[in-house]
Amino acid sequence: MANKMFNAIVNVGVAELGNNGYVKYRKISHLERFKSFLGDKYPLWKFATIYDHETRDKIKVIVP
Repeated sequence: MANKMFNAIVNVGVAELGNNGYVKYRKISHLERFKSFLGDKYPLWKFATIYDHETRDKIKVIVP
């Protein structure tokens, strides 16, 4: 059985990065590891909206 895959749109907390402070990530397989990655790469990140990769349905919003 394949792992569930997710996409995310992240508010990185810096308006000069990405598209007005938002960055997209695709094909995320481990949400906890992704959350840790965000803390390392973007210390000021505010929230990330998580979507199902296949259906594109909104799953949840995670915060630091």
